[in-house]
Amino acid sequence: MAKKLAGEASPDEIRELEALLRLNPDMHYSLEALQDMWKNKSRPEPEQAEEAFNKHMERMSALGIDMGRTDETLNPELIQHPAPPRFIWKKLAFTLTGILLLTLCYYIFNSKKPVEAIQKPVWEVVTHNGTRTNLLLPDGSTVWLNAGSRLSYDSLYGNNLREVTLSGEAYFDVVKNPSKPFIIHTGKINIKVLGTVFNVKSYPEEKTIETSLIRGSIEVTFPSIPTKKIILRPNQKLVIEKSETISAVNTNHTAKAPEPASFISIQHLSRIGSDSAFAETGWMRNRLYFNDMSFHDLLNCMERKYGVSFQLSDASLDTVHFTGSFQNESVTQALEALRLTAEKSTTDFNYTLQGNRVYIFNKSSEEPIIQPK
Repeated sequence: MAKKLAGEASPDEIRELEALLRLNPDMHYSLEALQDMWKNKSRPEPEQAEEAFNKHMERMSALGIDMGRTDETLNPELIQHPAPPRFIWKKLAFTLTGILLLTLCYYIFNSKKPVEAIQKPVWEVVTHNGTRTNLLLPDGSTVWLNAGSRLSYDSLYGNNLREVTLSGEAYFDVVKNPSKPFIIHTGKINIKVLGTVFNVKSYPEEKTIETSLIRGSIEVTFPSIPTKKIILRPNQKLVIEKSETISAVNTNHTAKAPEPASFISIQHLSRIGSDSAFAETGWMRNRLYFNDMSFHDLLNCMERKYGVSFQLSDASLDTVHFTGSFQNESVTQALEALRLTAEKSTTDFNYTLQGNRVYIFNKSSEEPIIQPK
């Protein structure tokens, strides 16, 4: 860190430091604090530097830290052969770097200020529509992030708890650690685990939140209903309706909590195909499963899978529901399959593509006028 601040770090050393920071997020705060101190530290006059250094040595001595003898008058060689000015400034720069590092370490490890009061850097991973990614958290837990999702955690991750915030969909394989529970915040629910494999789907635009447990056990709690807890077992899925009632409880603590059974259901996971794979985690294999899904909801899923934007020009088109799956089909092939399926129902549609936008309209109505980009 000191070499980086002094501008003496090689490209390889900078890459090594960046790799260490990725593996140890809690080091970011130390680096940021040191950078701030370095930037705000004006170049001292020799007399000021000597006075500051002597005061620092006195403080270190009072703390019981032996820094060694530093009085140059005890070394006759230095008196007879004084160092050139440039060497003195270089030595002073290294000395001040050491002072800053020691002072910072002492402050971090001995300060009585509560850790929660320190501003915590936040790390965030975002996937756009049409993309997916996986990441390794500092404790070794693995997360696969679906398209259109966002996962964030702060620099205190792993100190006492392992907390992340999710918007979208993710598959978690959590390293077991009973002393440090793993907690996921999604806004409507909190999910607490010790070590398990599960999937969470919580897109803001969708009407439900789903938690699917593959292995282990998880505990689901509700910020709006503190007394309510649900324990899921393997092969179970918790589906929660985003009702207006829940929102009202969140904003009005005096309101009476609704009966949870009215918006919560526990279902079994859906096995698909000869390999008995779960439909709920099909997205990890680039497969989109849909069962009796409305046209509007299906287009939302297809937007994330294909990275395109759909515009439904006629609300009556949403009356048709679809069941099936897509994997390697292009967006045009998928739309053709849906169009042929819709022809068998009372609803028929057509579509027009322009760039990454798809306009869908009722076949009986006029084709929409598309403005050029």
